[in-house]
Amino acid sequence: MEYGSIATNPNKMKLIQIIAKKEQNLENLAKKIRMPVQTARSLLEELMEEGLVIKEGELYKLSEKGEKAIKEIGEFKASV
Repeated sequence: MEYGSIATNPNKMKLIQIIAKKEQNLENLAKKIRMPVQTARSLLEELMEEGLVIKEGELYKLSEKGEKAIKEIGEFKASV
């Protein structure tokens, strides 16, 4: 598994899980995980740099790599 940054950062994991359920804008994501918009933006930028999240207009959504990561992490957690 090559998704260490989301597996070890609970806030990144929360963002990925929320986005996996439904595309969201920055403000909604920050509100849902109860963090400042600037912090959420920074984490989302890191997730985009890692290729896990993409931004279309104002909405963030999972990339193919992000979808694969969510699936693999779920399988890993289920096997532990």
